[in-house]
Amino acid sequence: MPRRLDYAGQCAELEKMARLEPRPAAEAASPGLAEPSADLACLVCGAGPARPCGYCRGVAYCGDEHRDRDARWHAPVCANLRAIADDLAFATEHPRLVDALLARATNTLTVPTSWADYLGADLAGSERRCMTDLATRPLTLAHALTLLSEHVPKTSSDVTEIHVMAAAQRERDVRPALWSELGRLLGRRFALTLVGPELAPGDLAPGIRAVPGLYRRDLWQGLGRPALVIGYDCGLLLYPTWKQTMLELRGSGVPFVITSYRAWEAAGEARVLKAIGAVPLLAPALNPFASLSARRSTTIANDLARDNAYLSAWR
Repeated sequence: MPRRLDYAGQCAELEKMARLEPRPAAEAASPGLAEPSADLACLVCGAGPARPCGYCRGVAYCGDEHRDRDARWHAPVCANLRAIADDLAFATEHPRLVDALLARATNTLTVPTSWADYLGADLAGSERRCMTDLATRPLTLAHALTLLSEHVPKTSSDVTEIHVMAAAQRERDVRPALWSELGRLLGRRFALTLVGPELAPGDLAPGIRAVPGLYRRDLWQGLGRPALVIGYDCGLLLYPTWKQTMLELRGSGVPFVITSYRAWEAAGEARVLKAIGAVPLLAPALNPFASLSARRSTTIANDLARDNAYLSAWR
């Protein structure tokens, strides 16, 4: 539980986000504190040893006074922080979870419209959340391709080229068998190129390759013109390097899809894209194939998000 910002800084960031997207009410009163640990520091004052939250163990305090001071921010996310810890433990204990997921998915013969369609309605808890986290990227892409069928038609070529911009280790770690679900569900062959500044180059599997670097239109000379470009949670509002890419994709004739962690982020990205002249093909909307397993912020203790929560498409 590293403290990446001072407490006042964390609260200021949370205040900003709460104004943009109000937090849900806490489901229960703040739990007590566990035994102190010399490895932990109080979130509020930095003193140690500190006592972790007795339920989620995701934050720690020097005592009840600072726990109560932070309750406004911690109580709404406590249960989710506990679920994150449970999901990490479950994934570690079940290294072959992808195989179990694919065994379930073979019962789906058409493009699903929900996780229940794809995985069945009987899954619950960490097993369900972890399976959705494994499959959110290929299923989000399958969903987008279905919605954009008139903009990404089958061509005379046997293979539909897809470029994944801003790809990182999360995309590289998706098992090839999960990416292959695109072909099984949609009845066509796909070739995926993952492009990202931190990627090591190489072929990951037949029809899947990784290319290091920022995504730029001049890459099409070597990679080929894609039928669709997608960026998973790429953060258009955070990184100025996106400006050139978006200007080059706008008006190129190739549709591009972006996903976002939050509603206000998706709305802000839509304003930016409209301002540069991009044409919306799909307005920002909740993605039925968002991960149900939350991810914890690396900078703010009481903040979390879910991968691919919102989806939009542009040209």
